Amino acid sequence: MGQSSDNFGNGLRSFPVEDYLVFYRPIDGGVEVAGIISGYRDLETVF
Repeated sequence: MGQSSDNFGNGLRSFPVEDYLVFYRPIDGGVEVAGIISGYRDLETVF
C-alpha cells in the first residue's frame, strides 16, 4: 500500500492523507511511521 519513496530513504513508502504525506517503513507485525509532512512542502529540502 502506498507509493515507493526509496529516493528519500531505503524501504520508505508514502501514503497521502488529505493535505499530508505519511512516510513509513513496513516492519514485522506492522509499520514504522518515519514522518508526516505537509504536501505543500518541498520534499527535496525536507529530506
